Amino acid sequence: MSNSARLGILLSLYVVRESTFADLLRITELPKSSLFSHIQVLQDAGLVAVKRRFTVSGPRTFIRITEKGTDKVKGYLDVMRDFDQS
Repeated sequence: MSNSARLGILLSLYVVRESTFADLLRITELPKSSLFSHIQVLQDAGLVAVKRRFTVSGPRTFIRITEKGTDKVKGYLDVMRDFDQS
């Protein structure tokens, strides 16, 4: 959680559970290559899962937060809540 871009991606996915790459690109305002790299790091850590699916509009890449990713975000939010109360 030391990287703000990856934290932003995880927080976004925590709220919506799953998003397309294009939507995350719009939300984060990161360059495509940076977003791809951050998602790869999160996937390697087991915090997100990436699936490619065909839709009516053509192939899309979907990114979903995993249970491990959800636990990580909950832990981060708990720390922030505790920090705010002290």
